[in-house]
Amino acid sequence: MSGKWVYMALAAFTGVLLSFELHLIPILISSLGMIRVIHRESFKLLTLYITCMLFFYFVSERVKTANVSQYESPAKIQAVALTFKEYPQIDGNRLKAVAITPDKEKFMLLYKIPSENQKNDLMHNLRSGLTCIMDGQLVRPEANRNEHAFNYELYLKRMDIHWIFEPDSITATDCHLNKASPAGVLQNMRASGIQTIENKFPEKLASYAAALIFGERSLISEEADRSYKQLGVVHLLAISGLHVGIIAGIVFFLCIRSGMTRESVFWTLFIFLPGYAVLSGGNPPVIRAVIMAILLLSSKKWRLPLSTLDIFSLSFILFLIFDPLLIYHIGFQLSYAVTFALTLSSGYFFRKNEQALWQMINISVVSMLSSLPVLSYHFYEFSLISIAANLLFVPFYTLILLPAVFILFAVSFTGSPIFNMTAAVVDRVVQLSEKIASAAGSLPFSVILTGKPSTLGMIFIVSGILAFFVLKEKRIHPLKCALPLIFILICHSAIQKYSAYGEVVFIDVGQGDSILIKLPYNQGIYMIDTGGQLSFPVAEWQERRKPFKVGRDTLIPFLKSKGISRIDKLILTHSDADHIGAADELIGELEIGEILISPNSWIKPIMADVVNKAFKEKIAVKEVKAGYGWENKSGSFHFIYPFDDEYEGNDDSLVLYASFGRIDWLFTGDLEKGGEQEVLSRYSRLDIDVLKVGHHGSRGSSSEPFIQMIKPEYAIISAGKSNRYGHPHAEVLEILEEENIRIFRTDEHGAIHYRFTSKGGTFKTVLPYDSERNP
Repeated sequence: MSGKWVYMALAAFTGVLLSFELHLIPILISSLGMIRVIHRESFKLLTLYITCMLFFYFVSERVKTANVSQYESPAKIQAVALTFKEYPQIDGNRLKAVAITPDKEKFMLLYKIPSENQKNDLMHNLRSGLTCIMDGQLVRPEANRNEHAFNYELYLKRMDIHWIFEPDSITATDCHLNKASPAGVLQNMRASGIQTIENKFPEKLASYAAALIFGERSLISEEADRSYKQLGVVHLLAISGLHVGIIAGIVFFLCIRSGMTRESVFWTLFIFLPGYAVLSGGNPPVIRAVIMAILLLSSKKWRLPLSTLDIFSLSFILFLIFDPLLIYHIGFQLSYAVTFALTLSSGYFFRKNEQALWQMINISVVSMLSSLPVLSYHFYEFSLISIAANLLFVPFYTLILLPAVFILFAVSFTGSPIFNMTAAVVDRVVQLSEKIASAAGSLPFSVILTGKPSTLGMIFIVSGILAFFVLKEKRIHPLKCALPLIFILICHSAIQKYSAYGEVVFIDVGQGDSILIKLPYNQGIYMIDTGGQLSFPVAEWQERRKPFKVGRDTLIPFLKSKGISRIDKLILTHSDADHIGAADELIGELEIGEILISPNSWIKPIMADVVNKAFKEKIAVKEVKAGYGWENKSGSFHFIYPFDDEYEGNDDSLVLYASFGRIDWLFTGDLEKGGEQEVLSRYSRLDIDVLKVGHHGSRGSSSEPFIQMIKPEYAIISAGKSNRYGHPHAEVLEILEEENIRIFRTDEHGAIHYRFTSKGGTFKTVLPYDSERNP
């Protein structure tokens, strides 16, 4: 089997895919694999290939069958004994952990800590392996409510978790420690090490030390994380194969220098490496590197006829035997894609006599290209300057920062005064590296936006990458090798940007409004409001490191998935946080042509902040009212309200009347009955097909005379699921239903899409739409 394990790995991969994802790509991969095996004219190899593929197909089918819950519906559970499978994560006033019932069912435990004293008590007492008796509520995980958004329900299901458990309380007196497993002991040691770093290291350096020693990235600041992602070197903030290789090399060197025999060193590494995988968080890239290291050591010790590609393939097979669902893990995909490309290309990309600089450039090129499909699919962009960034940051991290944090961590236990002085110096160096990363990441064209590729798009992108490697193997100039991929990416971008289809999306931003209007052939991209959250002051102990933000976590990923990097007009209807709170997160992150606001709405602090930030970014801000509008080949857009320059709140919301996609639209912001009456008195007739219902369906809006005058066919209500205000109000729903208006609601249906051409269009919702309830 020497040299043939790669075919078995491919068979395992296709078997898993055919079980979980029966569509064009797995069928294509399995067909190409069989053709390649047949081309070798080996009947035995073909038999093994098909057998392996069927084996993993049935293993995956069994995993799917077993991946069910004992609980059928949300329920209150009394006195359940839950064992913490891992050390609980405490962030601000939230506790999060995977817990296991006596029947071996896993729950995602989420607990809102009520007081600082209890937080300190939980941090001191909770640990992996602890069993606590609790009462609580089972809650169904949330599915994605916006297109291409993170699907938390599916994410948990792939971890064999079907329920969120919300305890009424957690007290140490109701807990007892079971006999600790080796993994549990290592997890608790890891948590203790991270706490030591947080307590002793300077704040900035602590975040890097925790990431590089224990694989804990939650301490990394949002700004640093974004900068390194834009540079394409965020992998340096996680423990990778290179990282494990360096550590294994250091352990090997120290053991040999201490006089140990090679036999003893082998068994030391055999025990140490799996232990370090647990200590570093057990992420797939680390486990892959550890498995490959152990297989490599074993092949050397027992003279096994295994090539590097065989070792890679065997580690892949072992991974999928352990858990086929790991193919969905982004770290798993990136780690194996990059390692596979580097392994295959080593023979013709990395020549022995080549200079070290060119070796590093080649490694960076191969890494960027092999990770491009994964990054495009999950994050909708890739870094163009990652090649240059790797040349700068890889040596810095591997030769300077990584050894420094390990040495500092060891010295921190001695109480030596040298620790504080050295840590302060390294901290300043880290701060400088962050500034360099931020400056480089903000360079024009540092990131190429791809949007969410379709299945066919992914096939073409992968084909372009393969074409690069095939041409490079023939010693063709790298720029000529890249031409097919460049052409494919340009075509992909043009198809997205200049599509004949337009789209209106009522984005689900919770309790708020945000509407995207994308016209056909790139004739205009407009956004009406951005949603946002009301922020309330909290005590320092309650603050979370990276709290949810509508702009960062919902709007920007959604827009990037659509291939949108520019908004021509950002319309901010009025100065309420639930309508414009996320505007400042978009400014600077996306290119914005101009911002339109209601007259004098800037007198309110939240709008004033947005306007000031827009001025700093040199974005034009216009105050507009009834009479202002614009037209293009796709449609016409006119504001019909407000009429004066006085700003008083909801009843001075900008109201936009638009005609495109063969229908007429009315976007009303938070217009209430007073404003509706003014519209009624000014306009004798408004023919409307689609109404964006004012103020989230509040009782103070959508009066019966107003609805009867405009007579819409469809009503869109943007409101948060189970919101505290009771929106939409039953009285408003009754008025709409009496007029036989079809109702779409973001709280029930998630994001609402209208896809159209010049001939018309259709509505669709992200969550299932009950046509019987909403005829």
